[in-house]
Amino acid sequence: MMRFGLLGPPVLFREDQGGPRSDAMPVASAKSRAMLATLLLDAGRVVPAEALEDALWGGAPPVSARASLHNHIARLRRLLDDPGRLRTVPSGYVLRLDAGELDVHVFDGHVTAARAAHTGQAWERVVRECAAALGLWRGAPLAGLPPEVGGYAFAQRLCEARLLLLEWRHDAELALGGPRLQELVPELAALTAEYPLREVYHRQLMLALHRTGRQAEALAVHWDLRTRLVGRLGIEPGAGVREAHVEVLRGAVGDGGPAEPGDSGRVPMYPVGGTSPGVQGGPVSHAGSPGESGRPVPPLASPNDPGRPVPPLASPNDPGRPVPPLASPGDLGGPVPPPAQLPPAPTPFVGRSAVRDSLHRVLTAPGPHPVAVISGMAGVGKSALALQVAHQVAERFPDGQLHLDLHGATPGMTPLTPAQALTALLRDLGTESCRIPEQPDAAAALLRSLLAPTRTLLVLDDAASAEQVRPLLPGGGGCAVIVTSRSPLTALDGAVRFPLAPLSDEEGAELLRCASGRDGLDGTDAARLLVELTGRLPLALRVLAARLAARRALTPEMLAGQLATAERRLCHLEYDDLSVRRSLAVAYDALAASEREADRDAARTLRGIGTLHLPTYGVPLLARLTGIGEPRTEAALDRLVDVALLEETTYGRYVPHVLVRDFARERAGERGAADTAGTALRWYAAVAEQILAAIVGPGRDQDDIPPGGPRAGSRRHGAARAPGAPDGHLASA
Repeated sequence: MMRFGLLGPPVLFREDQGGPRSDAMPVASAKSRAMLATLLLDAGRVVPAEALEDALWGGAPPVSARASLHNHIARLRRLLDDPGRLRTVPSGYVLRLDAGELDVHVFDGHVTAARAAHTGQAWERVVRECAAALGLWRGAPLAGLPPEVGGYAFAQRLCEARLLLLEWRHDAELALGGPRLQELVPELAALTAEYPLREVYHRQLMLALHRTGRQAEALAVHWDLRTRLVGRLGIEPGAGVREAHVEVLRGAVGDGGPAEPGDSGRVPMYPVGGTSPGVQGGPVSHAGSPGESGRPVPPLASPNDPGRPVPPLASPNDPGRPVPPLASPGDLGGPVPPPAQLPPAPTPFVGRSAVRDSLHRVLTAPGPHPVAVISGMAGVGKSALALQVAHQVAERFPDGQLHLDLHGATPGMTPLTPAQALTALLRDLGTESCRIPEQPDAAAALLRSLLAPTRTLLVLDDAASAEQVRPLLPGGGGCAVIVTSRSPLTALDGAVRFPLAPLSDEEGAELLRCASGRDGLDGTDAARLLVELTGRLPLALRVLAARLAARRALTPEMLAGQLATAERRLCHLEYDDLSVRRSLAVAYDALAASEREADRDAARTLRGIGTLHLPTYGVPLLARLTGIGEPRTEAALDRLVDVALLEETTYGRYVPHVLVRDFARERAGERGAADTAGTALRWYAAVAEQILAAIVGPGRDQDDIPPGGPRAGSRRHGAARAPGAPDGHLASA
């Protein structure tokens, strides 16, 4: 059995049947490692030969690149346990992987199990799952590979998952206690040095030091972190660090010994802003800081002597000098200015004059402003339009402009929960972390109270759903909200919607010229062809403009030739952190991995669309291709429309964008394409027979028609089956 590794430099593992894993088999050649990594990143899908050439030679392949590629493929096949794993298909190569053969997949499985165990506080299982996942880690993913291989977001996701595993494992070991606590201290000290702003490691180090009798060092950790956060960022430590600080103070101020028996195995779970066990005086606060009523909160009381306040914490560097109270933002240099968080508007900004004027009128009209929802497919320019208009109207909202990325469709990131978004907005408005309610409903009420008397502009970028947005909306009439989302968010009451389509041909050509700096593109056939091949999608045009700007020797004609073949088009629409494929994959991957049947049906239906190149698609044919029935196919198509992977041009007729069509073709792959074509031809033949039977009168001619044809189906094509309407029936394919 063979396994593959990407958690470090690409490597192969051979495993004897029934025996332990043998040593890794390094791939000696740098080009072979790059090719193996490129194939593993898209395992099970067709990798075009051009993509492999780019990975091996960057943007300058030699004349003999194709022949050399075949030699590299042959050498890689000799390393595999089964040469049939790496198949040649007409448009490239496909590497077959079975379950559990790629270390990344095994790693992700352990991460999922560890997350569930951590949520359920099954600490021993957390330790086991984290240890199993971390044991697979050999170094930075894709280490030693050239940037042409790509996979930056892939590697970042895995590195972040490793940091989370370390957090969860340390939480579990702190909860379990025992002699292992002594070993945690050097591990956590190294992590706090490597990640000086990651508060969770400082919290865990404070608790590990405290629970092993080293309270003074625990307090010094808190001092260093707080000084760093206030001095660099002007913010206080979060709730977790403050809770750990309270636990240390309880042990240090009492008898100076370790925590009470039974406490060493417990991770503190005090509610944010609530009362800490053993600490009098209400919500957790620092001595001398103002309470909710504006009066100073009394210093923390000693747990052993409620009448004796805790003395001020001494500086570890100067024991005679007390630590000053935590600074508020207003203490760091005069009055706090209103938030002005709008990122710069993307330039150049081309077109959208009509929708921009309409959006401007909605946001500047007198009276309460409705929520403005800008929707459209990936890369159509929603965020660019929102920022362009937000900057134009910013002066009308003197109390501030807030910008929050909700990460509804960000590659490699999970959408923010409403609670996370509320916490971020409340902090941006100057609310101390200890004053933010734990319950989302209470936090939403506090946000509305803070915004009610103000004139503030909120830009909520990349929303996933109306459920995510609804708690963030202000209640006051002086505020305005711009939301961008791939979905029109029709469940959001009272919103004004601005759906965006791709640019016109003229606007697309202008964007390409301005962004690339190629003034000679005006009115050329090559520019028109590039705009057509990208479907006038702004993101795709910006990728092409970046490539033209980066390589002056690359002509528009050469670039159009690269894009002409649909099978490799998406490979050429990636540059730096811009990628059409990754933007589209976010929605598809979420559907494919969803627990909802309608979502999984939608992913399956999109793959079915990728197997046939038709002008439009309808329910009956797609139901036959996917085998899920017409009612489920209708629901699947509605879901694809909602996530902007399809457009319903007329009732019951669906059209994918040209780049979505290319993406669907990639996801469908080569497997089953012939069977799909046969199924479609048989369906069309049956439809033709049924139509012929409907238009031919009784008699000998009708007797010659064999029985068959699709059964009556859904509401969206039932009318087309009426006798005398053959064109409508054929159109419903």
